[in-house]
Amino acid sequence: MTASARYLYCVLPAHSAAPVVCAPALDGGPVHPIRHRDIAALTHACAPEPYQGSETEVCGWIAAHNAVIEEAWKSAGTVLPMSFDVIVRGDSGHSAEANVAGWLEEHHAALHSRLQALRGRVEVGVQILRDAETCLAGEAGEAESESVRPRGHAYFARHQRQREQRERLEREAEAAFCRHGELLAALVDDVQVNRLRPVRGKMMVLNLSLLTDQAGVLRVGDYLEQVSQETDAEVRFTGPWPPYSFAGTFARLK
Repeated sequence: MTASARYLYCVLPAHSAAPVVCAPALDGGPVHPIRHRDIAALTHACAPEPYQGSETEVCGWIAAHNAVIEEAWKSAGTVLPMSFDVIVRGDSGHSAEANVAGWLEEHHAALHSRLQALRGRVEVGVQILRDAETCLAGEAGEAESESVRPRGHAYFARHQRQREQRERLEREAEAAFCRHGELLAALVDDVQVNRLRPVRGKMMVLNLSLLTDQAGVLRVGDYLEQVSQETDAEVRFTGPWPPYSFAGTFARLK
């Protein structure tokens, strides 16, 4: 397959796009900037087809994708990350490189403005989890009594318990957000509320991505340390990373 397309990693200030990015491309080759005025896109030459393979291969490609973005972020101080597998193709009138440059021109004002807003900012993740056994206390006794109920009653009782569990989790999540979400929001620049994910043996009641500067990372860490000491909940604090969740929808080429 010919390398007639360009794979995109991120957008960054043009003066930071020189050979400071030392992480290899997904295919192990070099990463090339495509500059337009004062911004640039980091790319590598590729075939116009999506990256498809085994789960192991895809995980390796995603890790390589993130490594390029993180190297660029560390050296530039600000980037707009692209999601995995964004590929720009050439067409009958323009090369892939020309199409990338055209996109940079079309969205120049918005891209430049967002880069300025994200300068010196990082993303961190905050999750609060409760022990599943605590949240589901009393379920074992109800399940035990099912064995003496008719099958139809047991079926409806089980679904009733599942509905009550969901409602209990929703109440816990709402209470956790009211308790911690507003206080955390006051410590940072921006907040994204993420969906609650299943975790073995736990019930997630809060899942946030926060945008902040380095001083804000310390403020959030101090607050979460206090939460961890005052409650029986498990607190997870991850990052800092490039601002993946705050790049803006305009930064996603299709």
